Amino acid sequence: MIESLVSVDEPGVIESSCLLRGSEVLSSTFPADKRNHETVGRKAFSYIFTYVSKLRSKHDEAHLEIGDKRLSGFVIQPDMVLICLSDKSCSVVKVRNHVNEVRMNLQSEA
Repeated sequence: MIESLVSVDEPGVIESSCLLRGSEVLSSTFPADKRNHETVGRKAFSYIFTYVSKLRSKHDEAHLEIGDKRLSGFVIQPDMVLICLSDKSCSVVKVRNHVNEVRMNLQSEA
């Protein structure tokens, strides 16, 4: 699974990423000095997407800004969320487009 995340991480777009199933981290490329971002993302996006699914909403993407960084969460499958860390100056559209390019690989390996 870590090989799939390596393809998600793209210099200048996504610094690090992790895959969640529920609130459990399946795989992560977050370095030790960014684990606090991973923890915030895991808790926030688990809550957000659990609530969204209860509302039967079609929302499958959310973003949080923390200092000079942005955490983006994308629903890959109904029970799986990809969390990406990027620089706040990087366009959300650029992050979204990159995730859409690698989404099929993530879905097939899940």
